[in-house]
Amino acid sequence: MRDIEDYEQNYMIHGFEDYQVAYRRKKVLETLKEYPHRRILEIGCGMEPLFKYLDHEDYERYIVVEPGKEFYQNAMCLSAKNEKVNCINDYFAASEELKSGELDFIICSGLLHEVEDPIGLLENIVHICNKDTIVHINVPNANSFHRLLAKEMGFVDNVFEMSERNVLLQQHEVYDKKKFCNVVEAAGFKVIETGSYFLKPFTHKQMFEMLENHIIDENVLNGLYNITKYFPEYGSEIFVNAGIRESNI
Repeated sequence: MRDIEDYEQNYMIHGFEDYQVAYRRKKVLETLKEYPHRRILEIGCGMEPLFKYLDHEDYERYIVVEPGKEFYQNAMCLSAKNEKVNCINDYFAASEELKSGELDFIICSGLLHEVEDPIGLLENIVHICNKDTIVHINVPNANSFHRLLAKEMGFVDNVFEMSERNVLLQQHEVYDKKKFCNVVEAAGFKVIETGSYFLKPFTHKQMFEMLENHIIDENVLNGLYNITKYFPEYGSEIFVNAGIRESNI
């Protein structure tokens, strides 16, 4: 069982993850524009729930399930005047409330690699999907440019090695695209689209130090997000947009 309070405290330390969150969010928001999303579920919102960045008229119901007390309380404060948002302070489970929600779009962002039973989590998500539900899932990429560079420099033996940051945040797995898609499909989903985003040349610590010392700025970061189209396999994170297989309906 994860120490969720320890995770919250380590996650909220100011650093490059603040920027990574922004580009992760950018990809999710871009994906939302491509699919119907009147009824949305976000599983694990951290300090930046996605409803904060959506037009109030763009959805009719938004559910957040968040086990961390500080993350949950922050989401509650942000949604205090928004009757469309319902925040639940608990670990995700396929409850009757969620099963009857007729959800259009489910967000599982930056979470799958942090749970002990990823297929179990995904199977629970399958149980609350209908034939039209789209599920967006993203995780760090084993083939991120910075991991490949570390391997070629001899710092690691392979790109799946757990980094100090992986251990600090109690993460359990590092996925490449093949392993990621296999887990998603094993749970009962069909992969509709997959890709990567934000080319990160160096570690979080190194990237943050370059920003702090004005060696690079956010214009460079925006370029690194956009340049992934030339290097589609090597972004820092990979995503899947999935729907459930007909046999699971």
